[in-house]
Order: sequence, then structure tokens, then C-alpha cells
Amino acid sequence: MCLVELKNSPKPIVSCAMNAKSCLANGDIHTNSSLVKKARENVLEFLLLNHPLDCPICDQGGECDLQDQSLFFGLTKKRFYSFKRVVLDKNIGPIVKTVMTRCIHCTRCVRFAAEIAGVEDIGMFGRGLHSEIGTYVEKVFQSELSGNVIDLCPVGALTSKPYPFVNRNWELKNIPSIDFSDGFGTPVQLFIKNNQVIKILPGYENTTYKTNWISDKTRFSFDGMFSPERIIYSFLNNNQKESFLNLSWQKLFKEFFCTLYFQNHLLKHYFYPCNITICLNKNISIEVLNLLYVLTRKHSFFKLRQSESSNLNSDLEESYLLNSNLDENKLITSDTCILLGVNPRYEGSKLNLKLKSRYLKGNFNIINIGSLFNLTFSSVTLSSNIQILKSLVEGNNLFCQEFINSSNPILISNVEMFKREDAYGLSNMIKSLTKHINLYSQFKCQSQLNILSPTLNDVGFANFNSIKTIKNKDFRNSAGIYFINSSFSTSNIKKLLNLKLLNFFQNYKHKNKLLITQDSNLEVTQLAKLKKSFDATNHLHLPNTVFFENSGTYINTEGNINKVVKIITPLGQAKSDWQIIRKIFSYSKKILFLTNFLKNNKIVYNSKNIHQFKNYIGLQHYAISNLNNLAFQFLKKITGFHLKNLKFKPAQRKLFKSQLKLWLNDFYIDGKDINSKYSSTMIQCSKLSRLNNTNFKF
Repeated sequence: MCLVELKNSPKPIVSCAMNAKSCLANGDIHTNSSLVKKARENVLEFLLLNHPLDCPICDQGGECDLQDQSLFFGLTKKRFYSFKRVVLDKNIGPIVKTVMTRCIHCTRCVRFAAEIAGVEDIGMFGRGLHSEIGTYVEKVFQSELSGNVIDLCPVGALTSKPYPFVNRNWELKNIPSIDFSDGFGTPVQLFIKNNQVIKILPGYENTTYKTNWISDKTRFSFDGMFSPERIIYSFLNNNQKESFLNLSWQKLFKEFFCTLYFQNHLLKHYFYPCNITICLNKNISIEVLNLLYVLTRKHSFFKLRQSESSNLNSDLEESYLLNSNLDENKLITSDTCILLGVNPRYEGSKLNLKLKSRYLKGNFNIINIGSLFNLTFSSVTLSSNIQILKSLVEGNNLFCQEFINSSNPILISNVEMFKREDAYGLSNMIKSLTKHINLYSQFKCQSQLNILSPTLNDVGFANFNSIKTIKNKDFRNSAGIYFINSSFSTSNIKKLLNLKLLNFFQNYKHKNKLLITQDSNLEVTQLAKLKKSFDATNHLHLPNTVFFENSGTYINTEGNINKVVKIITPLGQAKSDWQIIRKIFSYSKKILFLTNFLKNNKIVYNSKNIHQFKNYIGLQHYAISNLNNLAFQFLKKITGFHLKNLKFKPAQRKLFKSQLKLWLNDFYIDGKDINSKYSSTMIQCSKLSRLNNTNFKF
């Protein structure tokens, strides 16, 4: 289609294969002459020689390049009346549907698989009329980016398998949003019809001025949000024969505060405080987090806890961000990268693509300390033992030479590293390693440590406040436990449940606890364990909205603030987290019976509008002119105050010799987002990957 006419040339020339200088030296170039038009018509006639005329039933109809090209450049009549060639369809997995008769052999999918995905499973075989695209042996195209070939294919040969024959492109409404499955919050486009999300495609990123590749999880896991297992109505289960379903919100809050009143009244006789522990997940927005904090300040019996431990040092932003030296311009200046207990391919595919593109440019060494895995490009794995890291810091390792001879080395780790018992000792070691790395870096003022966050608002949590982790004593001392979007299958809660079932924890003060769950799904087996082990008799469920039914602000792993608007209206009784906690606020005016009321009455918050509340909490994000990364550099020079000059000896840090293990066993259903494990597409992908990657049948 890029044929042009050159003066004095006997035939049209291919413009993309010719040098402009040599063409201009010969004479004039015509891009729209009658010869060029005729040549384009002939090219299209050859392309459509074997192509089936099934546009009405093709999923690509309305967004097909070949349709557009035929309309503008094609011939109105056809001259080919022989039988068309038929090619058998290939089964390349649960993501991509193949109709290989439509294929025009542009080899875009082959080049994508080799150059971007790094999984060379797709290729072209056969010659002449018998050439076709496919896998050489019967196998699945297994890559976390495999769904992108659907967007790449210019015809309907590769289309989306989970949603065939659903809707045409012109019937759908297109709305921009962000990815909910990892810490990057990549821009995506949502296609909506009749208050339903039909499909998700990559969006345009304003910072890099290009459209990104997105993972299969981003593209297809949204059906987990709207799965048949989703609970959209409230219920009250008080261990009687029948549980009360579809209670009105007024009755729900009345039940909650009446139970609270009786608990408080009974516990006064034993001189026990009546505490409610609120357990949070890191997927909730900053607005909800701030409102909960205001609630705990107003009523001291509410205690905020997070479901998983985190020992990150949150004094400076650079200690928990994926810092700006991972921009593509600055990554070019680096020639060494250390991956510390992190698998960027599955934890942040966007980061892995950046590292791959830098690796393909050459002169880039990747050193991995952690489990063995395939990054789709070559890397050196030292060990998964923490002793190797210790020897690197001490300078007793041969790989220390790499740092001396390198320019601008980069260290990448993840949040899971800092959930270890020896996290403080480990962070001290990493700090001294980055201090030595900084000696060989051009960007002295920037931290060379980059922390990759697994969830959408991990950085928002670290920015906000250090919330304590939920422990056994919180279960023991509280009259009620309130879970907001918390998965019971997180490692910390699982451990507490199992230890309680094994009778490791005893002497519980409160019996008949109140259990409140605010979620869109419930894990039934874990919930039954929780009720049994912690004597929770009253269970109150408040149905809340999912990500696309919600407005909120999230801070991604690079420190950028992403604002999300409500896109579809909630189903059933579901309300957003902010609305539910706002109702608890308004109902809490009636509870005059609680202790310390005069002290707790200082904060009165009366905003009924989320926009006013955003303005109120926006004060936390205003920039301070004199405090930045450079301020700390100058401060050292001016004050001359160093930790070395202290008379006191710093406390010794523990360091365990345990292995750095891979925390993410299954990319498709094992992440920190709470919806992918309910997605039917992700479950199918997970089954296939387990068949290929483990020795056990499930």
C-alpha cells in the first residue's frame, strides 16, 4: 500500500524500502497518480484473493484495517472466481480466538511474540500458497501479554475468545480509566453498553505520548468484578435458623449500633473497653482512608489496622517509590540493574517491558538475587540466599567489580521483601548498598533504590500514615471486627486463623463477637473458619461497589496521582465505601452511651458531598516549596550533623539466613487485586499455565 510513482522509473517503487535522498536525486515523486491508484488496487486484489467475505459475522467488523483500506483504495469488481483456500483454525489458548482463513500473512503477531513478549511460539511455516501462521507443534501461546495480538491483527484472524459475537464497535461507549490489577495504574479504555463493561483496550498515556501494551490480567480479569458469586444485597446472620436478607440500610446501621450498645453495656461490668477493629486492604482509595482516620479521631474505640504487615521506611518518598531514574531516557544511561527478590515480568509487566527494551539496545547487565524465573531476556541469577546480598554489601563478592565498572547502576526491589521479620536489618543493608552504588551514579541526588508496589494504592497508604498490622491481640481485645475489602486468604490473616484453630491462642476475653464484612465477594471457607475460631456469632454484611462503580484517588508506584470517576451505576443494594462510612458518621451522633464522649466530640465532620471532602483532604497533597530531595543533600553540608558522631551505639539488627522466595505463584489468580480469582477467563489461563509449569495434576 506504500507504492509511489518515481519519474523515469518503469514501475512503481516501494516507498518504505527506498532512500529519500536517492529518490529525490532522480526526479519527481507522485503519491496519488493513476499508476499508483492502479497498483494499490492490484495489491488489494491479491490480498483479498483468498480472504473470506464474512464481514457481517467477523468480530473485527468496524475496527478492521482491511475494511478501511478496501473502501479507500480497493477495486469495486472482482476477477477471481476459483475456490478460496481454507486453513484450519489453531487452538492457542483461552485468550485468543483464531480464524486462520482470514489471515493475510502480515506477520505482526510473529514479530510481537519474538520482540515484545519474548515467547517465540508463533511463526510462519509452509511455502507459497500453503504458507500459514501458527505454532509449529500443537501448543498454547503462553505469555502474560498474549492478548495484545488481538489489537495488532489488522484483520479478524486473531480476535478475543472470551467475548465472541457480543457487540459491534460503533454500539459501545468509550470511557478512559486506569488498570486496577497492579501498582502502575496504566491508562486503559473501557467499552461500555447497557451499564456493563464489554471489553478493555490499552489507553493513551500523556506522559510518554504513546499507547502501552497491557497484560492479559488487565484486559480480561474485569469479569471477576461482576461474577455470579458477587453479593449485591445485605444480610444479617446471627446463628439462628434463618438469616435476614435484603435489610434496608437504616435497619443495618440500627442493628450495628444496637449490638454495639449491648456489647458496651455488658463489658462495662468486666471493666473491659468496647473496641471495634477496622481491618483494611491496600486497594481502597485515599478518600476512604482519610474518612476512616477522621472516624478513629472522633471515636477512640475504632482502631485502624491493615491486613498485611509492612515494615517500609516511610520517612522519605524515595524509600518506597519506583523512582524517576526508571524513565526511559535515564535508563539508557544505566548499564547494570540488580533485581532483589522481585519478578518484574509478573509483578509489573510495564517495568519488565522497559527493562527488555533497554536490554535490546545492548550493554545492559541484569543481576538477579532471588528465585529462578524467565524474564524473556537473559539475566544472571546469583542466589536466593540473603548471604549473597551481605557479601555484596561488604564488598567480598566478585560481582562488586560490576558496580565499579558500571555507570548509573539501578537496584529494584518490591514491597514483599519488607514483610520479613528481619526487614529493618535488610533495609539497613540495602541502604548501605545504594550508598555505595551512588558513588558510581551520574544522578547523585536521586535514590538508586526502586520499590515496586503490587497494589494500586500501596504508595497512598505509605504516604498517609503508618497503620499497624492486625495481630492476635486485636482479635482478643475487640468486641467487633470490621473487614473492609479484606481478603481472608492473605498470609497474615491465614496464619492467625490456623494458629487459633490449633488452639495456640487462648484466654479470649470477649465471647459472641460482632463480625462486619464490607465487600463485594466473600470467601466462604475462610469466613467459616473465622467465625468458628473467634466466636463471631453476629455476622453483618454490607455490600459495597467495585472499582468501576466508584470514584476515588489512588497513588501509583511511580508516585503519580490517578483520579478515577464512577463509570457504571451500582447493582442491587451496593453503595460505595465512602457513602457507607459517611452513614456510620451520621449514625454515630446517636451513640451517647459510649465512654470518653466529651473527649471524642472535638472532631465534628458535616460534609455530605464527596467533592467538599476531596478539597478537605487535598490539603495533604499541597507541595512544600523548601522540602525536596535536594534539601536533604544541602542539609548535610550545612549542619555537619552525622550519625557517626553520636556517642550512642546503634542497636544491632537481626538478619535471618532464609531464602528470598518468590511470593507470586500464579500470575493470573494470585495477585493482590481481589477480583481476578473470581474471573472465569483468568481461572482457565491459570489451569493451563499450571499444567505446563508444575509436575502435579490438579
